[in-house]
Amino acid sequence: MEEVSLENVIRRCGDFNRYQFLHYIFLSILNFSTSITGFYYVFGLAEPLFRCRLPSNVWPDDNQYQSYNTTHSLFLAQYQSFPSQCEINGTRCNSFVYDRSVFGRTFTEEADYICGGNLKKTWLSTAHQIGT
Repeated sequence: MEEVSLENVIRRCGDFNRYQFLHYIFLSILNFSTSITGFYYVFGLAEPLFRCRLPSNVWPDDNQYQSYNTTHSLFLAQYQSFPSQCEINGTRCNSFVYDRSVFGRTFTEEADYICGGNLKKTWLSTAHQIGT
């Protein structure tokens, strides 16, 4: 009877042929898919910095998170001086401006999962973790 060792097992299985190559490929695909879902969670559900969009009668084309110039900066300071990021002059914002310097466009931005939508984002995050 042969001794059970790694060398004997490898010798019985044979060299690195088509069978071992296919197993290697399929096991590698599992690793790639796991890493892709990990990156999706970071960039897809990340919450970028945001602020309320200024009213169109104050600044008609307010679509950049950073201030354009000193006048824009003064308007931002005047309208955004409340403790909540979701309100402007005491009323809830209808649209937001996001900082895209770190994440670019995210799913949180597309679906407006901020302020009142935080619970939906939490459920989506939970479903993602269960799915992976």
